[in-house]
Amino acid sequence: MPYEASLLGRGSSLVAQTILAWTRWQGRMRRRTFLWKLLVAAFAFVVLFVFMERALGHASTLLLYPPFFAVLLSLFVRRLHDQARSAWWLLAVIVPILGPLLLAFLFLFKRGTDGSNQYGDDPRRVGRDYLRVAIHEPA
Repeated sequence: MPYEASLLGRGSSLVAQTILAWTRWQGRMRRRTFLWKLLVAAFAFVVLFVFMERALGHASTLLLYPPFFAVLLSLFVRRLHDQARSAWWLLAVIVPILGPLLLAFLFLFKRGTDGSNQYGDDPRRVGRDYLRVAIHEPA
């Protein structure tokens, strides 16, 4: 049973499944998927921030930060997992200038490991099975 299914059960809603898919910490993520999800998360944050600031005041925008950071951390961890690196690599941000530059390079330019690693299967090869041969037996 997949991790999401074990947490949510059979009758879970699509909204709960979507939220869990954006905030899970396990597995790997390709660069392309990482960039798209990062852009979508940033766009949603900016739109909600502007709306809430105009409608409810600046103090209400503080509610947006915890879920936004949870999504960002999830994306960063899965991107590091694609390169067979632990989430502890996020502590590199503590090192002034070089830490954030190193992480940006790893997130945006470094390719993930080929094949499976300790964090899961290669996301570039999911659904591709070139070795599968259809064998038809005579009727």
